[in-house]
Amino acid sequence: MSDYLKEKPNQLIIIGGGTSIREGVEKGLWDKIKNKFTIGCNYSFNFHTATIQCYLDTKFFDKQKEKLKTLPFIATRPHLKNRKLDNQIMLKLDNKYDRTLKNGVYKGSLTGIFALSLAIYLLDIGEIFILGYDFGAQKKVDNPKPKSPKFQTHFYQGQIQHSGVGKTNYYTDKKAERDFAPFKQEKKIKIYNVSLNSKIIAFEKISYDEFFKKLDNKNYCHSYLTAYTKIQLSKVV
Repeated sequence: MSDYLKEKPNQLIIIGGGTSIREGVEKGLWDKIKNKFTIGCNYSFNFHTATIQCYLDTKFFDKQKEKLKTLPFIATRPHLKNRKLDNQIMLKLDNKYDRTLKNGVYKGSLTGIFALSLAIYLLDIGEIFILGYDFGAQKKVDNPKPKSPKFQTHFYQGQIQHSGVGKTNYYTDKKAERDFAPFKQEKKIKIYNVSLNSKIIAFEKISYDEFFKKLDNKNYCHSYLTAYTKIQLSKVV
């Protein structure tokens, strides 16, 4: 265990759900980030065990409850008491962005935005890499069945099915510009969008090859990162 650092990293990786992650997976993504400070969104826990897992949808919780119980730590918005897990923290929401989370996490409309707010608060200074933040379809796909998805929207499409797969009505350029605009005020954090085709233009876009080059060679102790995360988030409950 002495090979694993017990200190706060200066890099944090968020795993979203967009199709662009497939490029990273083909290049060994999961192995390259296994000992890093990471935040997972929604179904990403099926592929990578993150320091902290985020979700917002209560239907997702009801379907995945037993699997969620096995994860190190989960952050979400307030739910009914019967949706509370021992490894879960519920954080209030706010429609205005504040990196201190003093009034709540910005915001509850999209798990990726919620996760990015947490990441900035937890890291404070350093680099954040957002993966799978494509904000919509990459391309149309063959549609042999009338009710099957017409668009490739998620990297796990075909392996995991949920109500948002193949649907693009939420994702528009105007929403991306509006919802991610507050993060552009960040001065202490550099945010990289590891998705060259992403609709989100608020952050510098880089390829997976560039991302891997920017990753430091430090390996971190998972139990330490989980403990650190719990302590920090307990301050804003």
